[in-house]
Amino acid sequence: MEHMITKGILVGVGSSGKVHMAFSNGRLLALKSSCSSSYSSLQKEEEILHSLGHCPDIVDCFGGYSTQEGNGVLVYNLVLEYAPVGSLESLMIRRKSGLLESEVQRFTRMIVRGLRDVHKEGFVHCDLKVDNILVFHSENGGHKVKIADFGHAKRSGREEFSGALGSQHTSDDTPPECSGNGENEAPKDIWSLGCMVVEMFTGKPAWMNCKDVNELAVRIVSWRQVPKVLGNISEDAKDFLRRCLEKDPTERWTAERLLSHPFIAQVPASEVPASQ
Repeated sequence: MEHMITKGILVGVGSSGKVHMAFSNGRLLALKSSCSSSYSSLQKEEEILHSLGHCPDIVDCFGGYSTQEGNGVLVYNLVLEYAPVGSLESLMIRRKSGLLESEVQRFTRMIVRGLRDVHKEGFVHCDLKVDNILVFHSENGGHKVKIADFGHAKRSGREEFSGALGSQHTSDDTPPECSGNGENEAPKDIWSLGCMVVEMFTGKPAWMNCKDVNELAVRIVSWRQVPKVLGNISEDAKDFLRRCLEKDPTERWTAERLLSHPFIAQVPASEVPASQ
């Protein structure tokens, strides 16, 4: 495969490696590369994406291969679908604002459909955030989104893969049951979804008022707080967020059930118009 790929410019750097634009037979692709400690993480990501098969709401993976750099370092390269619009985070940064509610509805439905397929196949994403949602041009000139970056994903009910988020990790999408005890299962992804929906509406992280990670941990773990549900959105949107941000993970709605929620169940089939 490596003889068919031409590496282009660097377009991003993440926790598990660098992403370059790449070309193969005139087709634009993304090449995610990593060495040493993250090498196995990319291989695991490839295995998961192949297990999921082709899903319209999950980024496509076309395979992987190893190369040796000039300095003798072994590098693993994962060939992925290229997202010309970038991440959902970068889209909101360019707009300098949150999204319209109609956009949030459509994007959320696509993400929930992808999550349903991930969970149905027995996986947990474990790192769902706006930076890991990629934006593509749709056939009608609008936008569509897909879930990407499965480097921290795991099999449900199993120990986390090497390179996954550590059990002591607390981030602004960490639900109360996960911080400090490693309970990273499907309900965690739903909580993270709720945090993303808040961020899509506001253009800002759900826990933006926290001074540092220590205050964040206290709010989530000790006080068991949830992100504030916004006042200037529809009642359906508020209720959807409550279903995602339920403190008790056993009461949190599943992705399958969320697809029938009024906030996203009646979303028109057409994609979001590309205003930017």
